[in-house]
Amino acid sequence: MKSCLIDRLVCPSCGAGLEVNERAGEFCCANCEYAGTLHNGIPLFIEIAGDIQPFEKQLRGPNYGSPWRQANWRFLEDQIGALTQDAVILDVGAGHGDFADIYQGRPAILLDVYPYPEIDVVCDLTYSVPFRAGSLDAVVLMNVLEHIYDARVLFAAVNTLLKPGGIFIIAVPFLLKIHQAPYDFVRYTHFSLQRLGQDSGFDLLSLEAYYDPVFLLGESWRNIERTELGRMSRYRRAASRGLLWVIKSAASILERWVGKGYIMPSDQAITPAPVGYHVVYRKNFYQGESSVS
Repeated sequence: MKSCLIDRLVCPSCGAGLEVNERAGEFCCANCEYAGTLHNGIPLFIEIAGDIQPFEKQLRGPNYGSPWRQANWRFLEDQIGALTQDAVILDVGAGHGDFADIYQGRPAILLDVYPYPEIDVVCDLTYSVPFRAGSLDAVVLMNVLEHIYDARVLFAAVNTLLKPGGIFIIAVPFLLKIHQAPYDFVRYTHFSLQRLGQDSGFDLLSLEAYYDPVFLLGESWRNIERTELGRMSRYRRAASRGLLWVIKSAASILERWVGKGYIMPSDQAITPAPVGYHVVYRKNFYQGESSVS
């Protein structure tokens, strides 16, 4: 296990240190009766839900994936680049380590509720918190918040784990299809994101929205292709495909005029209809100094 993880792991029951036996594939609390197992060296702090559908690894980067995903990459790259080199980062819901390349050379802990090979620890912070309080410089949630049923519980846990002045970095979709069912619960407006952070003891450093009207148009015709064409008769399906070709061609021309996706402060849009939001909070400086720059 990574040294930055071992140094911060504690018993989620009593907060004492943990004794890890990698050879035996288990760990236990040095103080109480709490014990757990390792899965391929990954400590498990929850039982893996049987209805989780693990997803395949996809190529991620500033030029891969949907326009929204590309914008996420650039946003996170900027935020991580602003941290000191020794800042300890916790990536919650890291999956296959989509953003691991951004953390190269930094002490980063990858967490998920499923034991993907790239993960360092399996945990759900809304149920158990196996890290020392005030031991992290930054916590990252990239397209994860919508999968959290009770965000206030998660925000409270993150607030506890961050050092005073620690950074909480979030990308969360708004106008996006239901995904990773049945664990897709919520869509947030920028008003709710402002209140959620404030109520949880965070200062809001930035809240920007990503807009891409042509991408949203594409989501609509992709929905027709996936769900509607199969219900049609042969002739209506053929005619609909022709109409969709016309719409796609028109959208391609429209994109040249309108342009690709863009970032704008949430409060400047006249009729906000964002694909999603990028948010940066900072834990209030209640005490001490932070190592985050």
